[in-house]
Amino acid sequence: MIWQHTPKAIFIFVIFIGLYSLKFAMLIVYKKRNNIKGKDNFVIGVNTIYYLLLSAISLIFVLVLFRINVREFFTSISIIAAAIAILAKDYISNAINGMILMFNNQISINDYIQIGEQKGKISHISLLNVQLVNENDDLIFIPNNMVLGNEIINYTKGSSLKTSIQFSTDIKFISSIDELEIYLIENVVKVNEYAELEGFRLRIISVESTTITLKAEGKLNSKDRKHERLFRRQIINAWIKYINQYKKAV
Repeated sequence: MIWQHTPKAIFIFVIFIGLYSLKFAMLIVYKKRNNIKGKDNFVIGVNTIYYLLLSAISLIFVLVLFRINVREFFTSISIIAAAIAILAKDYISNAINGMILMFNNQISINDYIQIGEQKGKISHISLLNVQLVNENDDLIFIPNNMVLGNEIINYTKGSSLKTSIQFSTDIKFISSIDELEIYLIENVVKVNEYAELEGFRLRIISVESTTITLKAEGKLNSKDRKHERLFRRQIINAWIKYINQYKKAV
């Protein structure tokens, strides 16, 4: 075999083993210290750097095996590499921003966030995008450049979970906004063990000739998405019940 007679190839092969051992030991120590069983940003970041280095070393390993001068090879393709870098600047920018996100604790795997109009749980962070799973179980890919270029609302990192739901109805079915707000507080907020009384309010979004659009905003002392969905469902059910009672009264 060629590599048996090539000291450089053997040296690179040793680097392969050393690199893998370093990554393996680093992640074992990190997971034990932080009591992490799955993946988080740091684990993904270390794995990404490992695979990038592995790809670069693999290329050098192949060049050495075929007795190609490494320095001359990279010098000869430098112009082509520069042209590729210009054409792929968006991908390179995404990759750099991806590395920033991986080693940044502002957002993490399994955090429930909102970026622009998109809202969901982070399932993965790659060099190109952040992957969200929304309430409909749709997988959304958001480029890293867009993530860092927009405001991010992290519902998981906060001390409480904010939630809201918007609804519209004919004005004739509401006697007053204050009455409806009190009704929702008495029939939903006070009976829901996860809802915070002081964090609830009913906002007017828009008023037209015959219809009104309202938004119920609340805070939960739990960050479980199931509790949020239950709270939103209770608000809708109470809203429907209020409208039906008002219709019967009229």
